[in-house]
Amino acid sequence: PSFTIGKRQVMQGLEQLVRGLSVGDKAIADVPPQLAFGERREDLVLDVPASKAPEGLTEGAQVQLTSGGRPITARVVKVNEDGSMTIDANHELAGKTLKLEAELVDFRELLAPSEPPPGMGLATFAAGCFWGVELAFQRVPGVLSTAVGYAQGEAQAPTYEGVCSGKTGHTEAVRVVFDPNVASFEQLLDTFWERVGRNATTLNKTGNDEGTQYRSGIYYHNEEQQRLAEKSALSLQMSLGQPVVTEVQTASPFWIAEEYHQQYLEKGGRLNNGQSAAKVPSLFAV
Repeated sequence: PSFTIGKRQVMQGLEQLVRGLSVGDKAIADVPPQLAFGERREDLVLDVPASKAPEGLTEGAQVQLTSGGRPITARVVKVNEDGSMTIDANHELAGKTLKLEAELVDFRELLAPSEPPPGMGLATFAAGCFWGVELAFQRVPGVLSTAVGYAQGEAQAPTYEGVCSGKTGHTEAVRVVFDPNVASFEQLLDTFWERVGRNATTLNKTGNDEGTQYRSGIYYHNEEQQRLAEKSALSLQMSLGQPVVTEVQTASPFWIAEEYHQQYLEKGGRLNNGQSAAKVPSLFAV
């Protein structure tokens, strides 16, 4: 299965088994009930009289129960001749020690490094749906790598669905690693503003996309980036004659988006028609 460590998506014993493994490593362990599906509880085995038993159920059938407003899946383990039945809400493996064998076939860090590789620069931008924004930066000479993800929010390890709900506070963003000897931060700002366009004056809206996750922003990693970002935003505001609502903030932890979002348009996008990410020299290059 694919899961996120710490999200309680799988049994605790499996999480403990894979922690510390490298891709390709295998591990075997006996997992006790308290780290698997819990101890078996007799209070979860219910005898239902014929007068209250649903008709037509057979042994092995699943039923939904409610406890404190929370749904619980149970199974019919016995149907008596008089129509009464026994229902068990324990997991089938409850009370059992499991022998697990696991192999780590892939692993992806969720939190991007906060510092660039030595001698390189780091930049973070948000300009609406991150698919097209990433492709625009992929094409800039001097950009070494890009990643799409979620920035400037409160929740830890957000998912695409969570961000789209507007409840995590994140914006869809692109993290750029660039060679400052080839591409300056000012050049990256030019690409950013070209992408944002007049949407720099619309809050939480970029093109047809609306919501807090689509707000535009420049998230700086040092004081020089802050100075240049604020200067460029002010210049655009004077040019447009309208307030520019694009955020200029200190970059917060950047959570890398799910793998299928990475280089999405280059890989084919929704129409399975890949777009070129080849570098496009600037018209003003000397």
